Order: sequence, then C-alpha cells, then structure tokens
Amino acid sequence: MPPEATSDAPPAERRKPRISFGLVGQVGAVVGLVGGLLGLLFTFAPGLRPEKGAEPTAKIERADVNERATMREHLSAEHIPVGQLSPQALRWVGALTTVRYTSTGLDGKQLRLYVSLTNRDTGRIACEHTYDVAAGDGGQLTFRAWTPFPARPRRAGEQFNLHVTLFRPGKDRNELDATDRNGIPSPGVQRPLADAGALNPFC
Repeated sequence: MPPEATSDAPPAERRKPRISFGLVGQVGAVVGLVGGLLGLLFTFAPGLRPEKGAEPTAKIERADVNERATMREHLSAEHIPVGQLSPQALRWVGALTTVRYTSTGLDGKQLRLYVSLTNRDTGRIACEHTYDVAAGDGGQLTFRAWTPFPARPRRAGEQFNLHVTLFRPGKDRNELDATDRNGIPSPGVQRPLADAGALNPFC
C-alpha cells in the first residue's frame, strides 16, 4: 500500500486571513483625500470649522438709558397696546434701558436677562425683572427693559443703581456678561394709582 499523503499546511481553522496591503493603501488614499478637502474647506470658510470644547461667550452693552421714561413711552416703543391701563398708571416713571448683546455657542437657546434697580445707599432692590431672550446665532441683538421707580423716595436726593446681567440658559446663575448705570436720581413722589398701597405696584 502506498504511504498516506501528508501535508505541512495548518488545519483550516488555524489559518489566519491575509491582509491585502493594496486595499489598505486604497483606504489610506481616500482618507487622505477627504482630509485634504476638509482642510481646504476650513481654510476658505473658517466659520464652518467646529470648535471643540469652546466655551459659550456673550457680550452685552448699554446702548441707552432713558432715566425718565413713562410707562406709556415704554409701551409705545415696544408697540404694546395700553389696554385698560389708566392715564395715571401710564404716567408712572421708570428707567428705560436699551441693551445690545451678542453670543456664541448658544444658538437656538434662551438666555436670561436680569435687570434690577437698587437703592444706592442701602443696596435694597427697588424693582427687578427677569426676561427670556433669544441667544441668536452670533449677530447683534437688541432688547429694551423698563424698570419703574418706587412710588415715593425714602429721602431727598435718593439715587439708584441700574444693573443688567446676562445669564446662561438654565436655573444656575452662570453669568455671561453685565453692565451697570450708577447714580440715577429719584424722580420724586409718584401717585398714579389712587388705590395702590404697594411701594412699587409694577414690580
């Protein structure tokens, strides 16, 4: 009987797949081509480059502060109907603040704009309001806030400080930027509402 045929080849289950270096080269060429195209794109359009880990930023500035703006003037500036407000209420005086702001990395979100009027001597808050404002897409935006003075000054020559702060979205008080206007004189006694018992019924 002829001897049994032998083979030095390993069993089928032990055979390792061979790597096609030609295929690896083709994949590398494609990756290099894509990387080169993206590099050219970001060179000519740097605004499209994703910013990894970039912190959101914002900038706010006071465009104007009208220290003696009535409620009627505020409503007129914002094209808001006066509704059922009495003539006396429409004469109530406050500070009408116009701010301009920009932000990056917050497109599509709502920022919180906090405006307060405080007594310069005591630091007590005479009026405060919080507004939800659109973050925008990096362009400059404008917002007006009317902050009424108290009905009567605590003393002659009373002055107030105006504070405007822009916060990040959410409940945490993460400040983005702020601006102030200090030393606004009191407009004096205000009695627009005969039955108003509050020191500042609009805050």
